[in-house]
Amino acid sequence: MFAWLNRKKKDDKEGAEICVPDDKTFVLMVCTANLSRSPMAEAMLRYEVQDWDEIFVGSCGTKSVAGFSPTPEALTVLQTHGYPTDGLVTHCITPSLVTRADYIFVMGPVHLQGIIQKFPKAADKTYLIRDFSEDEDERGQEIPDPHEKPLDVYLEVYEMFVKLIPRVADFVIDGPTEEW
Repeated sequence: MFAWLNRKKKDDKEGAEICVPDDKTFVLMVCTANLSRSPMAEAMLRYEVQDWDEIFVGSCGTKSVAGFSPTPEALTVLQTHGYPTDGLVTHCITPSLVTRADYIFVMGPVHLQGIIQKFPKAADKTYLIRDFSEDEDERGQEIPDPHEKPLDVYLEVYEMFVKLIPRVADFVIDGPTEEW
């Protein structure tokens, strides 16, 4: 079932830790395995903020194994829509990543609760990504995990991110406003 993981494994050093320059605002995307949702969000947000050199975007998983490529489906969806996928590799969440992050966006309530429980000081900088939806009914909801599901599910997740990522970028660039 996970045979592709063995074929796609990157150099172990590459996935060990995200090296964030001290002078950058660090945005961290978090899901469970860091194989589908958070790397898709990372690539799309990187593209969205590419003109802001002071912003660095990374991703990790709460139960990830470091050093693997995202799923072929996630890469296919990103590449088909013109998003660069260079450098996307799995990372495990660590205390140093949480401490260094200026903003943490999570894919589901379980990630939000887990981070806040394990890292209480991160509560003020950790957000459920769907809370940035224009549709109030979507707020508080999880981005569905497409892992081990058909490509159509990845495309649905992509469409959710198409609506959310620009709003997340505005939040990071402009800071909290009355709208948030």
